[in-house]
Amino acid sequence: MNEDESNGHTVSEEENQVLRNALAAADIKRLVRASREGDGDEVEQIRRRYVGG
Repeated sequence: MNEDESNGHTVSEEENQVLRNALAAADIKRLVRASREGDGDEVEQIRRRYVGG
């Protein structure tokens, strides 16, 4: 039994995509803010999530 089955709610691919898009949008905001503030460590951490880890 996986987590989705244990709580009785299945998650559709569309719901997964909506969540991924929202998380990516939040990361873009964080990336822009970190870049403006010169926070290279934060920029690198976010970049690693999307570019070959």
